[in-house]
Amino acid sequence: MPEMNIAAIVETFVGQITAAVEASAAQRIQDALAGTFGEPQKRKPGRPPKQVAAPVPTTKAAAKRKAVRVTPKVAQARKLQGQYLGALRALSALDKAKVKAVAKEKGVAEAVKLALSLKKS
Repeated sequence: MPEMNIAAIVETFVGQITAAVEASAAQRIQDALAGTFGEPQKRKPGRPPKQVAAPVPTTKAAAKRKAVRVTPKVAQARKLQGQYLGALRALSALDKAKVKAVAKEKGVAEAVKLALSLKKS
């Protein structure tokens, strides 16, 4: 059985640890300097970590604020606008021009009806 020199084994291990720590410190210093002088940092493999949003400060004023209520008339107008935009999306450029002209002349409700009829045919 070969003679074990524990002191030599420990010394090589300490040397490896020291080299690894120095390499890590040198890499951190290089990254910090590169970031300071505007060089983009190298992207590491894998998905980047999630950005945590700053917590919303809770104040008495924020707690007292109520949500803005929408009148039925405004809600209906928004719904009609959404229908109009959705109907326009599926049409060709020529049909879109026709629908927009009708919206200017007769209103958005008529334009939605026309767009839906053009979409079906």
